[in-house]
Amino acid sequence: MALYTKLDEKQINKITSVFDIGRVVRFRALEGGSENSNYRIETDDKAYVLTLCEAKSKETVRKLASLLTHLETNGFKSSRVLPTSNGDYLSSYRGKPILLKEFLHGEIVEDLHEETLFEIGALMAALHAVPVPEYMQNRFLYGIETLTVPDAFVDHPFAGWVADAKKIISENICDGLRRGLIHGDIFFNNVVITQDAGPIIMDFEEAGHYYLIFDLGMAIVGSCCDAGIVNRSKVNALVSGYQSISPLSPIEAAKLKPFAAYAASVTACWRFGQFHVIQPDKTKQDRYLEMKQIADTILSIPNEEFCP
Repeated sequence: MALYTKLDEKQINKITSVFDIGRVVRFRALEGGSENSNYRIETDDKAYVLTLCEAKSKETVRKLASLLTHLETNGFKSSRVLPTSNGDYLSSYRGKPILLKEFLHGEIVEDLHEETLFEIGALMAALHAVPVPEYMQNRFLYGIETLTVPDAFVDHPFAGWVADAKKIISENICDGLRRGLIHGDIFFNNVVITQDAGPIIMDFEEAGHYYLIFDLGMAIVGSCCDAGIVNRSKVNALVSGYQSISPLSPIEAAKLKPFAAYAASVTACWRFGQFHVIQPDKTKQDRYLEMKQIADTILSIPNEEFCP
């Protein structure tokens, strides 16, 4: 990730002075994220993450802070956002919204064990039981309408694949599928594995109000695939963990496979647009192919073998 805003010690201490955390004694830039500049900062006794939102509006960031406090109020553990001295959760630097969160001590693990995936599945079920805040009603950024390619690429072979994928997915959106609060982007790098609390789901920037099995499908895509290949043992562990708390209905179980393909297809479209148009990068222009392959692989798995 490119670090959009470079800060020195003096600037960081000026920014954090409104949070009443004391003087910052150490700091370093963090990798990860496509629209933020993140720093790990440390005082004498605690560590935090300072996030400068480069592309989001203040209103959007304020809603994110509200969601994180809403999760905490409802007993769901994630990144804890800190208020400023005046009780506001939002600050700014040169017009860019700022959030300060407690640092989650743990590690990011790409190859997640099945026991951990079971725990993540159970966490997802707990998240889906959290009431949807009023300001998030019917809000989701990556619905089926995002299954498209930029106008400049309508003749690209990928455009035809997307049209076919959209048709298949449209046929599988139906009544009887539960909706609720979803994370929307549970890839392995949005989960911190802690020593004391186990896995903790973080980074709720893409959260919304949508079909619960879409969230489960996205977690399959982002946490249960090895080198672009669906690991069905991992899928079974994740889904079993979810069902230990919230059993899927027969219609949800039947639609999990197409919704996992839906999640992979949406991610493929995002990558295509991101690296061909928004931030053109020849070294990343083929990254969408991984998600395209995952979607194709998922659809090729017999229904009875996909959902435990």
